[in-house]
Amino acid sequence: MLPSLSALRAFDAAAKTGSFRAAAEHLVVTPTAISHHIRGLEDQLGTLLFERVGREVRLTEDGTRLAETTGRAFGMLEDTVGALRRTSRKVVRLAAGPILTARWLMPRISDLWQSFPEVELEVVPSYRPRMADQTHADIVLSWHRLADMPRGSLKLLELRPVAIASAQYIDQYGPIDAPEDLLNKPILHQRNHWGWLDWFAAMNVQPGSPLMGVVFEDANILLRGAAEGQGAVVGWLPLIDQDLREGRILRLFDEDIKPTHGYFVEAQDGSRDKREVRDVIEWLRSQSCESG
Repeated sequence: MLPSLSALRAFDAAAKTGSFRAAAEHLVVTPTAISHHIRGLEDQLGTLLFERVGREVRLTEDGTRLAETTGRAFGMLEDTVGALRRTSRKVVRLAAGPILTARWLMPRISDLWQSFPEVELEVVPSYRPRMADQTHADIVLSWHRLADMPRGSLKLLELRPVAIASAQYIDQYGPIDAPEDLLNKPILHQRNHWGWLDWFAAMNVQPGSPLMGVVFEDANILLRGAAEGQGAVVGWLPLIDQDLREGRILRLFDEDIKPTHGYFVEAQDGSRDKREVRDVIEWLRSQSCESG
């Protein structure tokens, strides 16, 4: 016969927090109630689950084994309950990076709502493809090289790289007459150095030494740094079209590099058959570069 769910829940909270008092605060009960549940659980199982050291408690070997199981079990319960709640509300969780969300998705949100007013879209951040598993997203808008387009995905947007900076940057560090001039001036990077390395290669420039400069994860922060004259950056058309029109940044060259990267729509396993997920994917398809 299994112990009571409340006793297992009290044990799980205590195991995660390492404190009966913290577990009590988490479950909104008294520390005495937690202690009572743990003592009853130990009596029922015939083994000690915690070692008491003053006010602290530490899991025993048997306690560690049980904690691993309760952690997985309650985690599965929470995921399933959350999924059922989202299903009843027709919620679609979409994971996307911050620059795509701000520059491409946000201007189109009202159109999505008008097309599918019954769908409640939850947009969660995803900086890298592997982070999608942590967001429990139904749909992921992922960023890849075009040559590495994920199998079974929908191409949403093609991106062309251009070198950009602010007028302040040009005044301070100019003139910039040729691409190799940037090798000796401040440049900023997104995620790694490959954006600039690819750009220099497309412009037939081979850096003679490793590239320097600060690396940022969030492209919106990178663009702000460029607008404030902190460095030149590789921008991606068409995501920076509005920034160029409004003069916050300027193109340093009139380069015409073919699209190298893109955003892709990927539906996660377990979500593909949901009607509301299919509706959002169909809407994304109608907005994609492939529809034009």
